[in-house]
Amino acid sequence: MLWHEQNWPTIQSLNKDIPVVVPLGSCEQHGHHLPVFVDTIQVTEVANRLEEKLGDAMLLTPCLWLGCSHHHKDFPGTISVVPSLFSEMVSSVAQSILRAGFRRIFFLNGHGGNETPGTQALTELIAKDDAADDAYLALASWWKAAVDGLAPERHGLETPRITHACEIETSMMLFLRPDLVRTDRIVENKLALGSEWFDSDYGGKVSVFRRFHRLTGPGCMGKPSAATAEKGASMMDAVISDLADFLKKFGSWPELPPKGPK
Repeated sequence: MLWHEQNWPTIQSLNKDIPVVVPLGSCEQHGHHLPVFVDTIQVTEVANRLEEKLGDAMLLTPCLWLGCSHHHKDFPGTISVVPSLFSEMVSSVAQSILRAGFRRIFFLNGHGGNETPGTQALTELIAKDDAADDAYLALASWWKAAVDGLAPERHGLETPRITHACEIETSMMLFLRPDLVRTDRIVENKLALGSEWFDSDYGGKVSVFRRFHRLTGPGCMGKPSAATAEKGASMMDAVISDLADFLKKFGSWPELPPKGPK
């Protein structure tokens, strides 16, 4: 069910335990071969397919496409808001949905840079707002929520996990929007730092904070040349299966009344 196609009396009358799904995207560079709207295209498609599968068992809002991408600001095409403003945006959206009476909100994220400010927003909101504390507020990137379904061996992936404009993202786009993918323009990145503590393409045991222009010249990471549409189709099926399972369970999680202090 689509939030933006309902009138307010209908929204008012709905079961308030229906999960409300809010997709979070971005507009940022994705190398020489992918468009700047990759994250929004992907997360919107995931959300739409979930809505088609679950129907009235979920309520889907429009995608919040303006993300936190200042770490990509050195590359032309990136449109971004600073982390603090993105946090305010997420908090305001959550409060709007809570005011309408809904008590289960899932922010379905499609851009890694949204994770920290999005988590900050919801952490602060439950700390100061009793209505938020009394509700279920959840946030996850689609590739983390569906990590089991995205196991590389299930899809013939040559790389271990998602990074940026990589085998996974390029495969997804070859499946979803092949007209926007320029495989002839793929320029693969030379690894900037490979350490047992931190790999500049795939992360590591510690978090390191640098803007992307210090980590990649072309703007991509990983091995996009290994991407295929078949891998993208296989991964999309797995993501939808895993996320649909989560949302079904999320909608029936029990109330959590205060247990203390005693």
